[in-house]
Amino acid sequence: MSRLTTHKVKIAGMSACVPKTVEENLSLPIFASEEEARKVIASTGIERHRRVDIGVTASDLSIKAVERLLEDLRWRAEDVDCMFYVCTSRDYIAPQTSCILQDRLGLRQDCFVMDLPLGCSGWVYGLSVITAMMQNGTFRKGLLIASETNTANRNPKDRSVRPLFGDAATVTALEFDEEFESPYNFVFGVDGSGASAVMAPYGGMRNPVNVESLREIEVEPGIFRKGTDMIVKGMDVFGFAIKRPPMSIRELIFEFGINLEEIDFLFLHQANKFIDEKIRKSLKIPSEKVPYCIQDFGNVTSASIPLTMVTQCGEALRGKANHCIACGFGVGLAWASSEFFTAPLIVSQLVEY
Repeated sequence: MSRLTTHKVKIAGMSACVPKTVEENLSLPIFASEEEARKVIASTGIERHRRVDIGVTASDLSIKAVERLLEDLRWRAEDVDCMFYVCTSRDYIAPQTSCILQDRLGLRQDCFVMDLPLGCSGWVYGLSVITAMMQNGTFRKGLLIASETNTANRNPKDRSVRPLFGDAATVTALEFDEEFESPYNFVFGVDGSGASAVMAPYGGMRNPVNVESLREIEVEPGIFRKGTDMIVKGMDVFGFAIKRPPMSIRELIFEFGINLEEIDFLFLHQANKFIDEKIRKSLKIPSEKVPYCIQDFGNVTSASIPLTMVTQCGEALRGKANHCIACGFGVGLAWASSEFFTAPLIVSQLVEY
């Protein structure tokens, strides 16, 4: 089992940006009836989600979230020493989107920037990378962006995915602090044999885009796809999600001697409320310690944990110190769990764009 501990870095603030357009699952035209829509809502916990307009990218949402947080923190763009961009729906195959963000945000040209094209586990993996890079004090201020425009590569006529996924961008600002001794503890895992469970078959170098991959076909009644659209094999993901995440959290608890009764929050990747509730109940954690934003935003992949923190726990995160566990799991198939502590921090009001 891979594990990691980092020190002397604290979360200074968090922000999030979502599109203004709201799609209500109850009224989506892909359902044959309102009864069918209600069954999907009941089984997933997702009532609505946000959808970007054509031409708006994940980096556009990220810009708005970063600008708001820098203003609220009273940081200057030139103060930022490093930035990590967690996103699979990047602007281009090349260059990496973090380079484009460096210019658009006005960050220094000697700022360390990097794309981390991770999915649902991305915020936890990203937190491990940025705290490891910052803990020796060379980088004093850093930004961890977790952003996704899922609706851009999910077919709007695929009823197996359209009700589930939404778009969002989040930013976590961190700073080196010699006196902040609370550790970040991590455990990680991956099973690449399940990679096809969540995959867009065409569009990379293995299967480049061709005419056939752009042809839309009805693969099942009510499910239309192109080769470039994301495919989610629901039963494969379900089997993985009810097994690996609770195992990962238990590994974290065992390896680092965590008393679950002492934590303030367990933040789970928001893919399906039924799955997350099975995880919560298996760990015997009270419901008030496991917040959800999935009902209003759907599955926003790497942004789901920080979006939950911003929209559901802003008051608690602003007002006091908190002891937290987070677990991200999905695309890869990859998973990661973390124990971390927060001092009172700046949490910006949700931005709509």
